[in-house]
Amino acid sequence: MKKFIALFFVILISTISMAGFSLGINNVVAKTESFTDTPLSGFVGIDVLGLDARFELGPLVVGIETPFMMFTLSEDTGVDTSLIIPGIGWHGYIGAKLDFGPLYILGDVGHTLAIGEQLELGFSPLRLGAGINIGKHLYLELTAVTILQKLNETLGKIFTLQAGFIF
Repeated sequence: MKKFIALFFVILISTISMAGFSLGINNVVAKTESFTDTPLSGFVGIDVLGLDARFELGPLVVGIETPFMMFTLSEDTGVDTSLIIPGIGWHGYIGAKLDFGPLYILGDVGHTLAIGEQLELGFSPLRLGAGINIGKHLYLELTAVTILQKLNETLGKIFTLQAGFIF
């Protein structure tokens, strides 16, 4: 058993050392009625800021995101800002990235999880988009997102803009 655990950690450390690691800040903008089927009178949109840690090994992309701030726009209450404790909600994903010089296209599928009262927020986003590497360490990307459980309601209504640093 000790040999198995040692082999696992050697493979894990080797893979991480060969993989590219990046850290980004993303902005998710959605125009939707509700993610949780809660009736919200006059609800117009939501904007969530989050942190994204990503590993890239060849075309394979694996990452995890956590939100830290949310803005909502409602016809009833106007603009409302809420701080979110990082780590309360998570979005893990796996996908592919194809490079064309400094430009690239990417796609991934993931699942969201929340801790505590927001456990009903578990849904599976599908993201497709494009990006550009700016110099050696910076990137900027734009993706369109749809929620697989609510494909018809979310298609064309959710977008992300992300900027990050590649280590």
